[in-house]
Amino acid sequence: MHNCNRVYFVSHQYIPRALEPVLRKAASQFPAVVLVGARQSGKTTLLKHVFGEGPGYVSLEPPDIRASAAADPRGFLEMHPPPVIFDEVQHAPDLLPYIKERIDERRNLHGQYLLDRFAELVAYRPGYGIAGGAGRHAAVAAPFTTGGG
Repeated sequence: MHNCNRVYFVSHQYIPRALEPVLRKAASQFPAVVLVGARQSGKTTLLKHVFGEGPGYVSLEPPDIRASAAADPRGFLEMHPPPVIFDEVQHAPDLLPYIKERIDERRNLHGQYLLDRFAELVAYRPGYGIAGGAGRHAAVAAPFTTGGG
């Protein structure tokens, strides 16, 4: 008789990624780092592992969080000061000009904003880029990996 009631345990052990030193270097040289990759490729897991408990973390996926960011972008950034990871930043593109404004105020502070977004949305809408010119942010592409994030 076949037993269909087996329990399988999934290991949540971190898988080291070759991008770790690239992210550390980018964050030590630029005010903002944008990590781009496919959905569920491990972007958030990678950022949290590399930068640990240092930066704050905000997911912009929940509608109420997005609404808060849209209603008062400056207040939202005050509530989440750098260093901070903004996860799923593609859900709040109107926040990007305000992040750029903050970066412009403190250009020499590196690793202020760690942003991740889906690879499908690699182009910012006109006027919404955080770069505003060369040398203000680094974009890092995350390879496809197994695991969540």
